[in-house]
Amino acid sequence: MRSLAFLLTKDDFINSDWQDVANSSERKECSIYSRDFWNKAQAAKAAGNIRQQAVLEILAVVTSPAVKPGSTDEFFADLFQHLTDEHLDFLTEIVSEVSDPELQARIADILWVRRHDYRMAQLAVTAYLQSAIELEYPQNWSSCFHRIERALRLARKINHQIDEVVNHIETVLNRYNEEDPFLLSTKLMQLLQEFQLGDPKKYAAIAQKAATIAELARDWHRARDLWTIKAIWHRRDKDEEKERAASMLAAETYIKEAEDAFHHHPVPYLAASSYLQKAVEAFRSIRGTNGETLDAKARGKEAHKLMIQYQAQSIEELGVISTEVDISNEVDKARNFVKGKKLQDALFCLALLGASPRVSKLRQLAQETELLSRFAPIVKINEIGKVVARQSSNTEEIETAFKLEMYITAIDYQRCHVQAFIEPARDRINLEHSVQISDFLPIVSNNPFIPSNREYLFAKGLYAGLTGDFITSTHILIPQIENSVRYLLAKQGVITSGLDRGIQKEHFLTSTLYPTNYPEIATIFDEDTLFDLQGLLVEHSGSNLRNRMAHGLIDDREFGEPIMCYLWWLTLRLCCLPILNYQQIVAQSDPWVSFAGMFKDDPLFDEFVEDMAAYRRELDAETTTCDLSSEEQQSG
Repeated sequence: MRSLAFLLTKDDFINSDWQDVANSSERKECSIYSRDFWNKAQAAKAAGNIRQQAVLEILAVVTSPAVKPGSTDEFFADLFQHLTDEHLDFLTEIVSEVSDPELQARIADILWVRRHDYRMAQLAVTAYLQSAIELEYPQNWSSCFHRIERALRLARKINHQIDEVVNHIETVLNRYNEEDPFLLSTKLMQLLQEFQLGDPKKYAAIAQKAATIAELARDWHRARDLWTIKAIWHRRDKDEEKERAASMLAAETYIKEAEDAFHHHPVPYLAASSYLQKAVEAFRSIRGTNGETLDAKARGKEAHKLMIQYQAQSIEELGVISTEVDISNEVDKARNFVKGKKLQDALFCLALLGASPRVSKLRQLAQETELLSRFAPIVKINEIGKVVARQSSNTEEIETAFKLEMYITAIDYQRCHVQAFIEPARDRINLEHSVQISDFLPIVSNNPFIPSNREYLFAKGLYAGLTGDFITSTHILIPQIENSVRYLLAKQGVITSGLDRGIQKEHFLTSTLYPTNYPEIATIFDEDTLFDLQGLLVEHSGSNLRNRMAHGLIDDREFGEPIMCYLWWLTLRLCCLPILNYQQIVAQSDPWVSFAGMFKDDPLFDEFVEDMAAYRRELDAETTTCDLSSEEQQSG
């Protein structure tokens, strides 16, 4: 804020007609005052009343920021750092003349945080309480509560007037006589508990009555808060038995809320299973020894069993949201891309049909949906309704939330890619060729992605996938990919095993696929392929196939899903890309080979190339490239 060109006085304030703003406002809040002060300042400017304009502009600046009552004094002061010493001198002169408690509290608080004037903190406490009285509307409780909260925090800061604030809180609680249908009483008791204030026995009884009334109204959220508050009062009073009893009642509200879902929720089993999951956690968290918490553990097991039952039934509630998309052109192009080629060339062309989804694009899409997810966090469930990943609404974990959205979007891409490109091309290859396992040996032999003595395993896995046996291909290829990742890291001098009391244990993909653990992995795979592998194999937010397969969590039906075909295709691509890069069979500008050359620095690459060159020279001229011929382009 610019410095004053002249000194303002108390008379300037008195003559500024500032009271018109406070008197005309339906709600006596700074956020409303600010807009009106600015409008009135502009009117004074138009009328040439410079001194009135200056006063009103200062008041507009003072009332503009939304100040959280829990903010530190340093943060509060920073909001008003642009107020100069001249402005602060003026505010000091007028603060006692301000008859509106909301405005007086704000000015006094600013003078406290900026100049550490103890008297201003005292004045602010009193003014905040007076403002809270004027803003006390139970159905719109937050404004009143925030003033009381700020008053208490200030009183504790200066160690003065604490009893004054506590008396005000008790007066409000007594006035509502445990029958506050909203949250003001609840929040006030929580505030007392935060500062270890209030009579535990008295307020435990108040909380119990209020919780009972809330349950009769089927307001489970408020009832749960109040039972929890009661438990904390008993903890303060060192009555552990009553604390556990109140905690049990709080956990039971989740059970009751789950039962309620069957009366009013459009997807009752899904909603009920969500509430039951919270119940399980609540029962497990009840304090006490093993003997003292037997009832809580037993009740938690009952809730868990019911949750699993409801989760399985919830699958039927999840309708399929579909959009009709014509992919016939893409299907034709995929078929034509491999049509009429020798088998080896057709397989190489299949490996070129697309690429891993781009991380930059996935992040962009995640950012676009971030606002929606704040109101409806994303939950990922498996085939039997169990929650396997949940998007956080905590802003400190926003990166985790982005990753969840990105992995889910990547799965959609992978499925579409299989249906539009991979499956049509795979079918065409099988139609034109009688494929044998041995047909894959030229691809997997002396391949920098494949360790020695693993060639037949890769060949068998790739053959199984091409012929549609994804149960076999998945079980073979996933552990081989895991071993190949360790193999590639080891060739760069990285130790991929741990040593624990003389026992060497190999590290798994949950570790080796992440640059935070193995920075070298980012030099082996590009960002997009690495993200693709993480989501497919080990991320709970993604398909997590490695872990789910290892623990027997994939059933017969799921092995026929597109994601298994995508994993097979990505493995074929990783095996073919070194060959494709060497032959340069497609122009480097072609986006389909954006990942070619990922192994260009491999020390064994030259040896591999020599072995493959003999094979490539046997191909006739018409198969020296995987680009579509002009005739094929026309037919596509």
